[in-house]
Amino acid sequence: MAYKYFETAGHAAIYSKFRPCTPETLIQRIVTYISEKIPGPLKVAVDVGCGSGQSTQVLAPYFSEVYGFDPNETAIAEAIRKGKIPNVSYGTSTAEKLNFQENSVTLVTAGQACHWFDLPAFYEEVKRILVPGGTLALYGYQLPRPRFHGSSPTDLSSIVDKFYGDTLGNYVLQQSRECYLEKYSNERYQIPFSTRPLTRDESVYLEQKGTLADLVGYVSSWSAFQNYQKQNGPEKASSILMDFEKELLDATGSKMKPEETDITVRFNYFLLLGRKAL
Repeated sequence: MAYKYFETAGHAAIYSKFRPCTPETLIQRIVTYISEKIPGPLKVAVDVGCGSGQSTQVLAPYFSEVYGFDPNETAIAEAIRKGKIPNVSYGTSTAEKLNFQENSVTLVTAGQACHWFDLPAFYEEVKRILVPGGTLALYGYQLPRPRFHGSSPTDLSSIVDKFYGDTLGNYVLQQSRECYLEKYSNERYQIPFSTRPLTRDESVYLEQKGTLADLVGYVSSWSAFQNYQKQNGPEKASSILMDFEKELLDATGSKMKPEETDITVRFNYFLLLGRKAL
């Protein structure tokens, strides 16, 4: 039953289980950009809006100290629960008030998060704490592109798009659209303190194997779905998830259960890089 996705776990646990981890290639792209102006070893990285830590842990090999912050205490508890890395620390904090001294941080990242921030206040705080030449990296990913690789390979992307745009369309907030559909392309994301031009990279993608049940679990972590659930109750929310799951299964022609039907999901990333003046 699709209801299991939010009956048996909180939103933070669902997010932790089903959201993709930040690709290593994207972090390497960020580090290369930093290194153009700041020679190694790199010191302090701050991941803002870190959620359950998927976007924080990947920074650990490149920096002496890594900090992940989120205002949600449950999300931070989930990040800590997933395991400890010696140079990674977590804490609760808003994006607009970060407890660091001026000119002390090499990198600030916000992965699939900054569309929820008070961006003018966030930019001012990032400008304050970054070292001269320090980098702000804003990134996210678009709607998932799932594909079934059975006897009749099937692209399931149109079903995902319809669920997001039609079923949940009235529950999708503008900030979510700016991320999933617009790729941070409007003026809000132009990092006003940065030297120009900004660097945009849309070459990174992540492909991961999973099942139809995993895809439905991921969709249940969407803010639009959570908004639908709050407004309409868990029974109706369960019903639309079940219909979504059935439509996916019918499209594959699989006789297996959703949790036994293997798929590949591709996430296409976009990255916006800005640098504080030296």
